[in-house]
Amino acid sequence: MFPIMPGAANSLSGGLGDLRANHFHAGLDIRTGGREGLDVHAAADGYISRIAVFTGGYGNVVFIRHPNGLTTVYGHLKALKDTLGTYLREQQYARKTFEIDLRPAPGQFPVKQGDVIAASGNTGGSGGPHLHFEVRDAKDNLINPLLYGFSELKDDVPPYFERVALKTMTPTSRINGEYQRVSYAPVRRSDGTYTLSQPITASGLVGLEVLGYDKTSGSPYRNGISCLEIKLDGREVFAYNMNSFPNEYTRFMNIHENYEVEQMSGQRYHRGYIADGNRLNLYKLQSNAAYKGRLPLLDGRPHEVTLTLYDAYDHAAQLTFTILPETPAASAARTDSLAIRPASDTTSEVSGEPTATITTDENVLKLTVKNIQASNPPVAKLHTGRTVTEQAPSYVRNNQAVYLIDLRKTLPDSIQFGRGVVRTNFKKRVIPGRKEVIVDGKTRLEFSPKTLFDTLHLAMRPLPGGGLEINQSTIPLNDMLTIQYVPNYPIAIDTMRTKAYWTSGGHESFLGGTWNKGRIEFKTRSLGRFQLLTDSNPPTVDILSATPKGITVRIRDDLSGIADFRALVNGEWLLMQYDYKRALLWSDQLDPNEPFELGDEILVQVKDRAGNIGSDSISIAEPRPAVKRKATTAPKRRRKR
Repeated sequence: MFPIMPGAANSLSGGLGDLRANHFHAGLDIRTGGREGLDVHAAADGYISRIAVFTGGYGNVVFIRHPNGLTTVYGHLKALKDTLGTYLREQQYARKTFEIDLRPAPGQFPVKQGDVIAASGNTGGSGGPHLHFEVRDAKDNLINPLLYGFSELKDDVPPYFERVALKTMTPTSRINGEYQRVSYAPVRRSDGTYTLSQPITASGLVGLEVLGYDKTSGSPYRNGISCLEIKLDGREVFAYNMNSFPNEYTRFMNIHENYEVEQMSGQRYHRGYIADGNRLNLYKLQSNAAYKGRLPLLDGRPHEVTLTLYDAYDHAAQLTFTILPETPAASAARTDSLAIRPASDTTSEVSGEPTATITTDENVLKLTVKNIQASNPPVAKLHTGRTVTEQAPSYVRNNQAVYLIDLRKTLPDSIQFGRGVVRTNFKKRVIPGRKEVIVDGKTRLEFSPKTLFDTLHLAMRPLPGGGLEINQSTIPLNDMLTIQYVPNYPIAIDTMRTKAYWTSGGHESFLGGTWNKGRIEFKTRSLGRFQLLTDSNPPTVDILSATPKGITVRIRDDLSGIADFRALVNGEWLLMQYDYKRALLWSDQLDPNEPFELGDEILVQVKDRAGNIGSDSISIAEPRPAVKRKATTAPKRRRKR
């Protein structure tokens, strides 16, 4: 049974497999008309197997186990109904916690199909009121709920192409005469099919990537695509189908998409090939399986490429274009397409001329030397320890020499060209699937067997002014990397409040860490830049209202973030609901029919992740002044270590 307004027309704001930050979307986002409080119905007979409250993610969530082994999940709920709500509140009071994860006994809360179990809401990581609805099998695989053919949903709208990209996949591959990634905006014809208006030349192994979306009837939202098929000269070379996937592999979205481009531009392109390290079982390779979907443009002939997008209702959108063989004329031609360079850049301005830029793209290091004489480009000397090898330019264009270095064959620590030298900071290749510990000076890295998706060409350097850089934030990690780090500056550190932060891209994300004899150990699921910051100011806490009907509090922290909070009424613990999106707490009494009394003393304490505690207190009898109260704690000032 459809869980929201069964029998009435509805639409979606999200579907199974949509590409979200670090994960595939696990189900349907069912619209609730921008409202909270709609009845949420059990989809089938079963029993409540799990009830949880999370600050982010699902928010308030209920799991129902069904006799056939399936489980349905209902997320972002406002409140649980009747005995479920009473049970949840009693358990929160018994354990004195807002966040909670409960596993009731199988016979404790039986439900029948259609029973109202909750009210829809906007809790957790929801971006607006809706119901998140999942179907899982007994092995915790996510199943597309649209396969159940809900009559409440109609879809007469086909998917559409926004952009398509071509990417060189080996050092000998070329697109429009260069080693690069180039994206184009497809043009929709009058018959609904798509084409590309710019000419494309290419050779070698080339990967296709697609930025495409789907919409459902009656909804303005862009959802993901269910299926992608690629044909080369009429023969299918790659297909991707999202009807089910293992929940434990949801983070593999980062290797299904082009993560590098997503980190640079926010655009989430589906790869039309299987990247190294991708273990998802969502793909089908009909011909040339050894190329894993990469197009083998190896014969110097034109090739016709056809891409087809499908939604869950088998509506299709098709793009067809021709790739011409590389010729000197084609190599020199300019296009108006958008070129996106690999993001893992290290730029070095070398003293004197020429100057150089290096970028790493998976297994290839690209060295571009500017201001050279095209007739006499320098030979690059690759230094690996005491070994020196020479490499001629791969090609020269516009007084720039480009050297393409296969990192699977050599991992140079520096490259010399003429009188200039550029350092790569490479340390070692790290192989996924095994534990490895690497010590470099006073820094120690520990990789678990699950840390990496693919082989990492480890690069590491200290940052000017303090801190550490490990490769670039454009390389995804599957699991935690453990780092032990000794600050590279002689300064007294407040080890209670000085913690590690990820600081790539102008962001500051708290990682924490523990200190031992001047060394901090912390864990990260992102590469990039890391710095130590000191958070010495407590959170701000402001009781906005305190009446017999309830208490409302605003809390904020501008560096390490909120770790915990508690409210006491005359010394007794009080449950406070929390919406981090609005920075609000509000009271939820054990007995909602029993109001607070005048004279009750209220104390609210909030702790941040650096251990600082802020508080505010008031008596219910004390009237609030009409003017804005000054917060009890001063605004934070960040001190950078």
